[in-house]
Amino acid sequence: MNFNSLAIKIASRCNLNCSYCFMYNLGDTTYKKQPKFMSTETVDHIIAKTKTYIKKYNKKEFSFIFHGGEPLLAPKQFYIDFIDKVKGIQKELPEVSFFYDLQTNGVLLDTSWITLFKELDIAPSISVDGTKKAHDMYRVDHKGNGSYDSVFKNAKLLKNEMNFADIACVINIEETPLEIYNSFKKMEASYVNFLIPDYTHDNYPFDKEKTLMADWLIDLFNIWINDPNRFKIPLFLGLLNSLMRINDQTKNESTVLVIETNGEIEAIDSLKACGNGFTKTGLNINKHDFHDIGQTPLGNLYFNDFNSKLSAKCQQCPLNEICKGGRLVHRYSKEKGFNNASIYCNDLIKLIAHVQKFFISCYPELHEKENITSINPNEIKDYLASLTNKENPYEQDLESFAQPTSLAV
Repeated sequence: MNFNSLAIKIASRCNLNCSYCFMYNLGDTTYKKQPKFMSTETVDHIIAKTKTYIKKYNKKEFSFIFHGGEPLLAPKQFYIDFIDKVKGIQKELPEVSFFYDLQTNGVLLDTSWITLFKELDIAPSISVDGTKKAHDMYRVDHKGNGSYDSVFKNAKLLKNEMNFADIACVINIEETPLEIYNSFKKMEASYVNFLIPDYTHDNYPFDKEKTLMADWLIDLFNIWINDPNRFKIPLFLGLLNSLMRINDQTKNESTVLVIETNGEIEAIDSLKACGNGFTKTGLNINKHDFHDIGQTPLGNLYFNDFNSKLSAKCQQCPLNEICKGGRLVHRYSKEKGFNNASIYCNDLIKLIAHVQKFFISCYPELHEKENITSINPNEIKDYLASLTNKENPYEQDLESFAQPTSLAV
């Protein structure tokens, strides 16, 4: 086990009804059985189990990510009480640094919330999909009304009050990269985490042979890299770090454990897109410790073998140290479980090749000295096609996830 963050689902409901949401609109209906808000008893168990985990694994840093649903539906007193309880265990763990993050849709954000964030040292991030057109296409309320105008206003407020605006943006290729980029410049964003949409092999809406996502991201990269006043984009920074063989310090999904509103312990909830109840482990913080998830099939794959158990193609791909097989949800199909390459495989190859080409242009002498040549996407694709029938030592393990019910313990 090597996670260092808890995503805490303090509210199980949301004031928006985003059509692409893996929590509510991709086939998983388990949220209906959750209490609307996390109880004091569950919080107490979380704090106690956190202390046990930190001591057992000698952690020096640990993060709590307030999540939902929409976490701002919870009362402000929840945050005050939660952090007071963390401060209580910190007296026993003075060498540990605790951090607090929060992911909000931004609709309810106002000066009173921002004042609380500053008092409690909570770092908020707002979900914004770029332009009004791109955002309101999917991020609507329960009456179907777009939310962009209020979210844009509140993101600007956040920047003015806290001197930063951390944004999470689900990529919408129906809007141009230039329009999206300029909208975040207008918002004065400090950091934009561009998220590739969470589809599986069973519901991917595009032609897998085409590279629509890569083409969009390449245009965005070119705009970004040529802007002397660019904001941070972790997707691009991570690729550049990998190509420079620098250890990427950006949080990845397998360092986060999820605690549901009723205390259930789960892997990252993007896997809800794999099927109804897919992330359920039968574990609850009231009875189990964090490390118990490593004994479940999904938990073992997610936390222990996330980057080592890959499909045969991925294992032998020369780029797997850079893309690491892509996100786990993007590998899934009902037929073969996780024994697939990412649905975005061709996109990742093309994007990596483009970023490497830029990197070579910056340091041609270094690459010549190291005998590093440009990646040819077509050569990589042809090579991978020749590996279709290669034996995969992990095939049985990866295909065991083809049925969500196999995850129950």
